[in-house]
Amino acid sequence: MRRITKKTPALRAVSLIFSALLLFSVLLPVFAEGETETEAAPEDAPRMEAPQLEHVGSACLYNFETDSVLYELNAEAEVYPTSTVKIMTGIVALEELADRLDEPLTVTEEMLYPVRGNAVGLMAGEIITPRQALYCLLVNNANDAAYVLAFAAAGSEEAFVNLMNKKAGELNAWNTVYTNCTGMHDDNMKTTVSDTAKIAKYAYRNETFMEMVGTVRYVLEKTNMSEYRNVYNRNCLISKYYLDSYYYEGVVGMNAGSTPQGGYCAVAVAKNEDNTVTYLSVIMNAESDEDEFYNYKGTVDLLNWAYESYSFRSVIKKGQVICEMPVRMSATADYVTLAAAENLSVFLPSDVDVENDVQISCRTEEDFLRAPVKENEKLGVAMAVLDGKSLGTVELTATSDVPRSELLFALERVKKFSSSVFFRAALAACVLLSVAYVLLRARYRQKKLRSRIPATRPRKRR
Repeated sequence: MRRITKKTPALRAVSLIFSALLLFSVLLPVFAEGETETEAAPEDAPRMEAPQLEHVGSACLYNFETDSVLYELNAEAEVYPTSTVKIMTGIVALEELADRLDEPLTVTEEMLYPVRGNAVGLMAGEIITPRQALYCLLVNNANDAAYVLAFAAAGSEEAFVNLMNKKAGELNAWNTVYTNCTGMHDDNMKTTVSDTAKIAKYAYRNETFMEMVGTVRYVLEKTNMSEYRNVYNRNCLISKYYLDSYYYEGVVGMNAGSTPQGGYCAVAVAKNEDNTVTYLSVIMNAESDEDEFYNYKGTVDLLNWAYESYSFRSVIKKGQVICEMPVRMSATADYVTLAAAENLSVFLPSDVDVENDVQISCRTEEDFLRAPVKENEKLGVAMAVLDGKSLGTVELTATSDVPRSELLFALERVKKFSSSVFFRAALAACVLLSVAYVLLRARYRQKKLRSRIPATRPRKRR
C-alpha cells in the first residue's frame, strides 16, 4: 500500500510563488503598437507658364523670401554691364566711406577729367559730402559723382576698380570684370545676369543703399559754388519725371540705363502691398524701338507674371488635426490626436490645389505614446510635401490630456520585470531550488522510513 504524504508549509509557499510568476508572465496584457502613416507626394505638380520676353537678351527673376529663382533667360551668357556697374560702385563707396559720409569733400580737376556721359554738373573746387555724391550716383546715375567717390575712397579710379573686382569675387560673381566705375563701354568689361543678381541681392541688404536708389527726387543743397539742384531718379520704374508709361507701383529701387554696345538694362526690387513678397528682376542686353524700351517692358511683364502666378498659401493651419497616435497605460483613451502648433504658409504657384496636391505627412519619434500625455505637449512634426519636395514643417502637439492608469502602469512594470535577465535568472534559481528541495525532502523521508523498520534475525534450523 502506497503511503501519501502531505506538502509541508515551505513546499506549498515555493509552489505558490512559482505558479504566480508563471501566471503573470503568460497572462499580462500585450498592447498592439500603432504606426503613423505618411502619404506619398503627388506624381505631377502644376507648373506656371513663364512669360515670353521679346527683344531681351538675358533676364532672371528672384524671390527673396524663398531664396529661389523663378525665371531665367540666358542667365550665364556674357553681357556688357552698362549702368549696372553703378550698383557695385555704390556698394564699395558706401563700405569704404562708411565713417566719412558726412565729412566735407572737395571736388578736384583730377576727379572730373575722365567724366563722360550723364552728370549732375559737379565742379572743381566744389565742396560736397560723400553722402551727397552717393545720392547723385544712385538716384541719377551721375558719372561725375562716380569718379568723385572713387578718388575719395581709394585715391584713384584704378585702385577703386580693384576694390570693385575684389568685392565681386567675394560675392562669387566670378564672371564679372570691371574696368571703370561708371559703366561706360569697354570691350574688356563683362558680367552675366546671374552675377548681377548676386551683386544686387547683396546691395539690397544695405539699408542706406536701398534708401538712396529708391529716392524719386533728391535735392542737392546749395554749395560754395552752386545753388541747390534737383536730382531726379532716371529709373522709369520708380520715377515719372523722364517717362511715366513704365512706372510700377511697388518698385522700391535699384538701377537702369544703357550703352549702344550693351543695350538697355533694368534692375528692380519690388514689394507687394503688405511687404510679404519681394522680387528682384534683372533685365540686360535688351532692345528698344519707337514704341518700347524692352528693359522696362520686360521688367513689368516679369513682375506682373510673378504676382499673378505665385503667392503665399496656407498649407497647414494652426490647430489643424494632422494625425493620431496610440496611447498605452491609459484606461480612458486608446489614442490622442496631434494638431499643428502654428500656421505654415508656403510660396506656391497660384494654380496649385493645396487641398489635393499638397500632401501632409506626420513624423514622430515613437510609434505610440505612454500615458500620461499633456495637452500641447510637443510630440512630433508635420511636413508638407509637393512633387516629392518638402515645403516646410511645423511642430505637432497633443490636443488633450490623457491620464495614466496606475493599475496598467503597475502591470507594465511587472511585465518588464518578468522579462528581465535578473527575473529569468531568479526564476531558474527558484526552479532549481524547488527541485533540489523536493529531491532532498524525498530522500530524507525515505531514510526516516527505513529507520523505523525493526531488524529481524534469521531462524536456526533444528
